[in-house]
Amino acid sequence: MRTVARNPRTNPTRNRRSPSLPVLITVLVMLAAACGSGDGTGTTAGEPSNATSATAQPDDPGDEDLPTVVFQAFPADPAAIPLLVMQEQGLDREHGFIGELLTVDPDAAMTTFLIGESDVATEQDVVTTAIARQEGHETVAFYPVLNMATGIVVPEDSPYQSPEDLVGEQVGHFGVDSGTTTGIALMLNELYGIDVYSDYQLSEVGPEALPELLAGGEVEAIFNFQPLLVRATQITPGRYLFDSYTAWSEGPGDGWAPWLTNLTAKKEWIRDNPELALGVRDAWADAQQQIVDSNYELMSEEPYASFLELRNDEEVQGYIEYCQNIAPCFASSWTEDDLAKAEDWVVRMQAAGLLVEEVPEEPTAVILEDFLDQ
Repeated sequence: MRTVARNPRTNPTRNRRSPSLPVLITVLVMLAAACGSGDGTGTTAGEPSNATSATAQPDDPGDEDLPTVVFQAFPADPAAIPLLVMQEQGLDREHGFIGELLTVDPDAAMTTFLIGESDVATEQDVVTTAIARQEGHETVAFYPVLNMATGIVVPEDSPYQSPEDLVGEQVGHFGVDSGTTTGIALMLNELYGIDVYSDYQLSEVGPEALPELLAGGEVEAIFNFQPLLVRATQITPGRYLFDSYTAWSEGPGDGWAPWLTNLTAKKEWIRDNPELALGVRDAWADAQQQIVDSNYELMSEEPYASFLELRNDEEVQGYIEYCQNIAPCFASSWTEDDLAKAEDWVVRMQAAGLLVEEVPEEPTAVILEDFLDQ
């Protein structure tokens, strides 16, 4: 496994899911203008990289001829696992590049991406793409990463059988405008007519603290994402009251649910590096397929299990079992129908007044070949 750069500013208790907010984007625009951006091309191994803390370290004599692609991800985030698989299996080199990982502070993730310290973001999605667009940044999602692995957990012996039963109760979350809370809020409103912000008594703490909050009996339920929901079920003990992927795909999504994260890049980078962009997508698809083909057991092996920084083997296995039995954690379908439904999701978010102020005129997610043919 090649060196994983860790950002010393990272605080694991911060929002690790869709932290980019409209008010934050305004700050990012100013910062991006002040700092400038990268040159929009993949760097060559041995030369300075946009992400200086993720400089490539060639393993083979011929590596100096391959461009480096810097992928950014949150620390301990499952979204980074396919890149580690690519590195371990040499899938990046097979597809003509060297993949390097830059771990970023969740509160600075969009900044890092917009000022060009990374080439490809693994933790953004179509909603954050829409937010970036409304502030003038031409970014686009071009492949799925994680499915919507968010939901609600309640104590195992609680009387709650439906989200409707939580009306008037204390519910823990980690930010009213986080991607997790807003996604669940939209789903509960459309499926049950629940207004999360007025019908629930919301208590806010960091995502890492939510399982402890539930286990301590301070709230009746929590909103969170995987694998922290697994932790909540184990230490409370608890059970799933609502799984976002299942609820939406079996309901309005008609077999589809919003992605939690996507591979996202600047349009300029894709146009300047068409073959490289296609190679990145294909290598990523191959890596994700290896994870799925292993029935997710690959994540129990090294270096993947250590990267997830879970507390023990029981948590690792609990996460794997969630992926196996409740909702597939990694996505692979990227069809025109999928993308149409993704655009509809952005429209629904805007109509509900959640994060998106303006629906972009051009698609937030594209099939690379179609995009490059334009």
